[in-house]
Amino acid sequence: MSTMLKQNKTDLEFALTFLKGVGPFKLLDDKIISDLATRLNTLKFAAGEHVLKKGESGQYMLIIKQGLVTVELEDRDIEQGSGSVIGEISLLSDKPCKANVITQIKTEAYALYREDFQALMTKYNELAMAMTELMKSRMFGPEGINRLGKYKIIDELGEGGMSIVYNALDTILGREVAIKMLRYEVAAKHNFKERFRQEAITIANLRHSNILQVMEAIEDYSTEFIVMEKLDGYDLKYFIKHQGVFSGEQTCDVISQVALALEYAGNSRNGGIIHRDIKLANIVLDDTGHVRLMDFGIAVTSGEVTDNYEGTLPYMAPEVLQNKPFDYRIDIYALGVTAYAMLTGKTPFMAPTADTLIAKQINEPPPDIDGSIDDIPEGLAEFIKRALLKDPEERISSWPEIQSLLASGKDSSAALLANTDKDMAVVIKLKTSAIDTDLLVKEFQQVLDVHHAQYEIKTVTRNKADLDFEI
Repeated sequence: MSTMLKQNKTDLEFALTFLKGVGPFKLLDDKIISDLATRLNTLKFAAGEHVLKKGESGQYMLIIKQGLVTVELEDRDIEQGSGSVIGEISLLSDKPCKANVITQIKTEAYALYREDFQALMTKYNELAMAMTELMKSRMFGPEGINRLGKYKIIDELGEGGMSIVYNALDTILGREVAIKMLRYEVAAKHNFKERFRQEAITIANLRHSNILQVMEAIEDYSTEFIVMEKLDGYDLKYFIKHQGVFSGEQTCDVISQVALALEYAGNSRNGGIIHRDIKLANIVLDDTGHVRLMDFGIAVTSGEVTDNYEGTLPYMAPEVLQNKPFDYRIDIYALGVTAYAMLTGKTPFMAPTADTLIAKQINEPPPDIDGSIDDIPEGLAEFIKRALLKDPEERISSWPEIQSLLASGKDSSAALLANTDKDMAVVIKLKTSAIDTDLLVKEFQQVLDVHHAQYEIKTVTRNKADLDFEI
């Protein structure tokens, strides 16, 4: 049986020095390390004892002081020695341990019990950040769990201030997906876990070819995960960094596709969603030229609009920076900034400090795009100028007009997309009566409305086996 011993002064002094050399805690300041050390208990185990038992609820996180343990995973065993951290997964997930941990020799460890662990996570943002780094190694690595439910983690795709994104395999359907994990330091903040889940709900209800598809949301390990389709492509920021700025024609095509996504999301039937974080990094482009808009993490509906100051500063509309009420026109402003950045490699306003940048965005006119770029399509230049107007009442706000301006700079095949003067008839013969034709009609209407098409729809029933559907 293990024996729990209270730390004496000598143990505490040793613990302070010891913890500074343990991976997850190396960057923590002395105040946090001291608080952590005072909450530790020392446990001693004989060889062959269970430190943790599979199927039992974990009571503590252990930091091996000296000795050796074996972690018995389903597919392999892992040995852990001095400085190793074990048991944190069970504390984070509040679920039974997924592996047996057995001592190989006489072992001594520091134990941080659940109540103290949670108190420290809430109290210190830096500790939450350290646990994020530890979880990163657990989610993918030679000694990690490398799984989330039915998903096998393959590698890390990238990370930002709010989340980490992993490439994973759906082991049931055999397809690759992307999984976004909310960082612990963000999850600990008021309301962020709920908002992260709301992002999944928001996007999951949107069905548009230019919007990233969400498959499911998973709550585990004391944080939130969003499972999304894996995109074959890179964001616009990556393209500019590695390939240089975009041409006028390319910019028209990309901005046009993002505008279609925003118009669809902002439609009252879809809740009137305002994205609030349109920027280069949130727009993915594949090698066929297809665009996907992602990251609705701070999106709101038109009915939820407040004066909350959120977004990415260089892309924020003046009314947001002045804490004034706003609507979907802030996304149009950000779309204008994005178009400017695609053409020039920089945002219209730049400054060494946030205060100076805010003052410029509120008070100064943007640089003349015509003077910055040679041979810019006239419609694109007009869109950028009108999108960046300070007053939202004067800013361009008509989606059809935006598409018309951008069409002037696209190639002929793309321009045809916006041409409503072409007649076209489509006849679809459904070979089964099991298809919900009413739902199919609604989906066609949504697509046609996005393209501002004038149309007539007629459904004709020939017999139970053959249904004709005409547009």
